[in-house]
Amino acid sequence: MKHFTLGDRVELSRYDYLWRLSPDRWAWEYLRRNPEFKRAAALRRDDAISVRRAPCVDAKILLPREPQPLADRWGLVLMPDPDLNACDAEVVWNRTAFPDQIELYCITRAPHEPCELWDRVTLISTFTHVTDYTGPEYLLVRCNGAVIQHRCSGVSLLGDQPVRIKLIIDDMDGYARRLKLLEAAFRVYNDPPGPAEPKWTKTTQVLRDGLIALDCLALGGSRKDIANALYGSDRVREEWNGPSMKHTLRYLVKKAEALRDGGYAHELLLADPFAR
Repeated sequence: MKHFTLGDRVELSRYDYLWRLSPDRWAWEYLRRNPEFKRAAALRRDDAISVRRAPCVDAKILLPREPQPLADRWGLVLMPDPDLNACDAEVVWNRTAFPDQIELYCITRAPHEPCELWDRVTLISTFTHVTDYTGPEYLLVRCNGAVIQHRCSGVSLLGDQPVRIKLIIDDMDGYARRLKLLEAAFRVYNDPPGPAEPKWTKTTQVLRDGLIALDCLALGGSRKDIANALYGSDRVREEWNGPSMKHTLRYLVKKAEALRDGGYAHELLLADPFAR
């Protein structure tokens, strides 16, 4: 796969965490910049969610104390904090908004019976367990710079008995797509920590540049300011009066605004997760 390594300009380094994100995490990065969503999120109450730590693994347990209609309107199980990025925010998409999420089926097991998948992942990951107010359980797994969302069914992970986890594919029409999803997740689980130097595909570079453009505009910057941030002032001085750079910036801003204002739902949440 062809990659594009960016320069080491300091102003871009704070976006380096983005390169290992899956499309559903990119969707959050665009949604949290949506002004209407930020106004809605300002109404969230911390006391509406119970937060506690799991006793045996490095996990946070979140349980809503009341229905979450505001979050559900945006396709979310809970209303996350828009000030937190995709690696830190507890973003859980419901199945309607994000159908292509990994499905786990849990069954009870004997106390000393191994579960290879669970035993391996717990060694290298941290978790957030979220229970929807209507009952379904979700698991966010943070591993090697990526965040992977799972939907759980069967025996509750919060029960008194240890569980064995099975991966399931219940959509025959989407079998190939779901298999690709699982393969990508296993690559994350099996990879060593990512390199210090981010590696961008053409797609992730465009997504990243779109976020930079939105942030620059939110601070009152112009398209030329965006170009200076992305390409450096020397290149902008040489090329700004030509048509190519200005055309690129117009396209970039238009696409970024469309993703922010709802396009993320179709282009990112319904895309192949973890495709890079």
